[in-house]
Amino acid sequence: MELVQQELIQFPGERGVFVPLHFATYQELQGMAAVAVDQALNLLMHPENVALFHDYLHRGERLVPIVRSSPNFQRRPDLPSRVLLEMTSRCNLKCNMCPRQSLERPSIDMPKGLIKNCIDALDAFGLEGIWIFNLGESILHPDFPELLDYVSEKKNLGMIWLSSNGRDLHEGVAEKIIRSQVTYMNMSVNADNPETYSQISPNTDWQRQIAHFHRFIDLKRASGRRTPFTRVQIIDQECARDEIDAFLRRYAGYADILAVNTLEAFSQEVESNQEYAQQRKRTESKSCKRIGRSDLFIFSNGETTLCGTDFNGKLALGNVKEMDIRAIWNSDFRRNLIALNAEGRLNEVELCRNCMDFDL
Repeated sequence: MELVQQELIQFPGERGVFVPLHFATYQELQGMAAVAVDQALNLLMHPENVALFHDYLHRGERLVPIVRSSPNFQRRPDLPSRVLLEMTSRCNLKCNMCPRQSLERPSIDMPKGLIKNCIDALDAFGLEGIWIFNLGESILHPDFPELLDYVSEKKNLGMIWLSSNGRDLHEGVAEKIIRSQVTYMNMSVNADNPETYSQISPNTDWQRQIAHFHRFIDLKRASGRRTPFTRVQIIDQECARDEIDAFLRRYAGYADILAVNTLEAFSQEVESNQEYAQQRKRTESKSCKRIGRSDLFIFSNGETTLCGTDFNGKLALGNVKEMDIRAIWNSDFRRNLIALNAEGRLNEVELCRNCMDFDL
C-alpha cells in the first residue's frame, strides 16, 4: 500500500482550498479504494478515478491511497518491462524478515563493466523502469557514484528506483542521489521506535539511520526538485503492526510517499516470516501476478530469474556474462513457465508449489 498527501497528486484545473479533516487509520486505509496515478504522480483522468479523488478531497482525507501505472508504456512479449539490477548482494544489516538470511549465492559486487553492459543493453530497447538494487545495499558498491551517473545519463530506462537502509546514507551520498535522475528513493524505516527496530535489525544504531533518512528528506525538500520522490517504508509484520499508525502520522506531510508493505513468505524459505505471513487472506486462484509483470532480476553474479521469491536463482534463466538479455528473456525455459502460469499449473514447479506470495 502506498499513500500520499493529496497535494502531491497533480491534475489540471482548480484544486480549491483543502481542509484536512480526517487522518485515516491503517485499518481504515486498507478498506479505501486507491486513486490511479502515473509514475510522475499525475492523476489519471478517467471519470471514475477523478470522482474518487475529489471525494477524498471533499472528505478532507489527509492521506490518499494510490496505485501507480505507466499508461504510455507498451509491453512487449519478447522483452522485459521492468528490471531489478543487483549492483551488490552485500549488505551492512541483518534484518530478520529479509531473504538474505537464507541466501545461498555469494555476497559480492557485480563488476562495474558488467553493470554498464547491462544498462547499455536495457537502454537500447527501453524499459518501464529499472531498480538499481535487489538484495544488497547499492551504495556499498565501490563504484556506486560512477554507476549512478552512468544510469542517470540514459534516456530510455523509464523510472529509476533506489533503496537504502540508511546506515551509510551519508550527506554526500544523499546529495549525489538527489542531483541524479533517480525517480524514487525508497528508505526502509521499518519501525517507529528503537526498541522495535532492534528486534527487526539487531545490533544497529537506530538514531543514526533515522538521522540519515531525515537529512535526506530535508535536503530533497530544500532542493526544490520534485524527484526523487522520497518513499519511507514499513513492513506489516507482527512486531511492527501496532506502530504503523504512529509511523504514518510521523511521516505524513514530510516524506512524499508512505508505504506499508506486506510481509512476504518467499516460498516459505524465510522461517521467521511464516507464521505471520500465512495469516493474511489470499485469492483462491493461484495465478502468479509476479510472472505477469514481466520482471527480470539480474543478480550480482550475473544469473537471472523472473521472480523475487527466487532469490537463490533456482529458476535461473541464464547468465548475462554469457547470454544476451533478449535471448535470456525468450528462452524455452521461461516460455514454459509463462505457459504453466496461464494454464494454472505452477504447482508443477517445486519453488512455485510452496509460494504464498503469488498474489502480491
